[in-house]
Parts: sequence; structure tokens; C-alpha cells
Amino acid sequence: MTEILFQENGVIGPEAISKEEDLEPIDGFIIDPPLDDRRCEVCGRHIKELKSFGGPGDPVVGDFTGRLLVWRYRRLAPYDQEAQKTWAEAEKEVQDPDDTLPWLINKYGKKKAEQIHFLVQAYDSVDASWECRDCIVLDDTGYFEKLRQRYQEQGNE
Repeated sequence: MTEILFQENGVIGPEAISKEEDLEPIDGFIIDPPLDDRRCEVCGRHIKELKSFGGPGDPVVGDFTGRLLVWRYRRLAPYDQEAQKTWAEAEKEVQDPDDTLPWLINKYGKKKAEQIHFLVQAYDSVDASWECRDCIVLDDTGYFEKLRQRYQEQGNE
């Protein structure tokens, strides 16, 4: 059975999926269901190919026994030391935080400044993804490498 994180006023927030049938339409609006293709959002393996989570602590804290996909929060971009350092430099140079990007544009040009801004903002932002037991344990480096590999295989990069 799908583990429900919350269910209020016809809105359902699943936390984990145990079997493919759990993805069938149910009565209510589901917040952030797994992708329509029923795959781990990191490695791309179909739900039918996945090994279920074990008992408590296998492989993560919490009891997800029998679950195939679990909701996990991740940063939107990997840490970029140079971008973070450059952004911090800009913040020290300006009086108003709204002037940070214009300062960067003036110093580095529009393209590089926007790239720095994007990298810093994406690193500071999180989103949820549905992950299998093999992917949920990946650190940030492994997670972004796995995504990069998947996109390359799909011809998206």
C-alpha cells in the first residue's frame, strides 16, 4: 500500500510507493506523484525493475519495508565553489542585495553573471524526487553524476 504523507480536503501527498498499482488514479488530487513513466527519477529504471526497500534502516533511516520508490528532497544543482565565492564577493561589494546581480554583470558580463546567479540560486533550492533504494543513498556528487549519465544516454546533453 502507498504510504500517505498527508491527506486533506481531497489532496493526497504520498511519501512512498509499494507497487505499480499504487500509481493508479485514486479519489483525490495527488501532489507530486511519480512521473507518468513510472521510473526512478534518478536512474530511470522502471518500477517493475526495482528491488524493494528492506526493514528499518535498509538502506535509509525509517521503515520503508516493501516500498519501491520513496520521496526524497534534493538540491537543484551541485555545489559550485567558484560561483559561491564570486557571489559572496559581490554581496560584500554592494549595499543592497538587489544590486548583487547588476554588480556581477558589470564585472563579468551578462552571460557569466547570470550563470553564477543560476548556480547559486539552484544550489540554495530544493525539490522532491521519487528515488529507488539504490539512488536514495547517493550523496550529492553521485546523485548529479547519475542524472548526468541518464541524460547523456537519453541524448539530452
